[in-house]
Amino acid sequence: MNQRGFTQLYWGFLFVMLNFRIQGFDILPDIVGYIFFAFGFAALASNSEHFKKASRLNIPMIILSIFSIYESPAQDSGINVNFDSANALGILIGIISLILDLLIVYHLFMGIRDMSSNVDQEIYEEADRRWHQYLMLSIAAILSFIIVFIPFVNFVYIIGMFVASIALMIFILGFMKRCGARLTD
Repeated sequence: MNQRGFTQLYWGFLFVMLNFRIQGFDILPDIVGYIFFAFGFAALASNSEHFKKASRLNIPMIILSIFSIYESPAQDSGINVNFDSANALGILIGIISLILDLLIVYHLFMGIRDMSSNVDQEIYEEADRRWHQYLMLSIAAILSFIIVFIPFVNFVYIIGMFVASIALMIFILGFMKRCGARLTD
């Protein structure tokens, strides 16, 4: 049961962290990732209260992620800042989604810590490390909205963010595989 739960969390992270759009449509929609998370949390809920909390927070994310399936591509090149009511709603949804996402991932990693506390010290410590890395990447992503206005630095920063997010995704996916193998029923 635990291995199946971690496999579902693996696929959830893959869909949530990897964004690939064609003509504005997300080919790997976040909603699929949050549905995988729901199944993973259900499978692991008996192991930690954190998985139950993550499961409850995941429900609104499934609904909010519907709004990210399609995003109209930018028509103009350059930086476009337009604060009309539709964009204000999008910003509000984005902020709520970010907060919920951070809480879900926090409880996910803390649930893994609970499961591994008396079983596998290495997994315990890595869960803490991966959570802090995810948090730092999220903060760096927020800062990118400020950095985008600084010439040259913006390009280097965005490339660095891209590389860091791919690396973290690979680390987290590998971690989910190890958890499934080492934290068995």
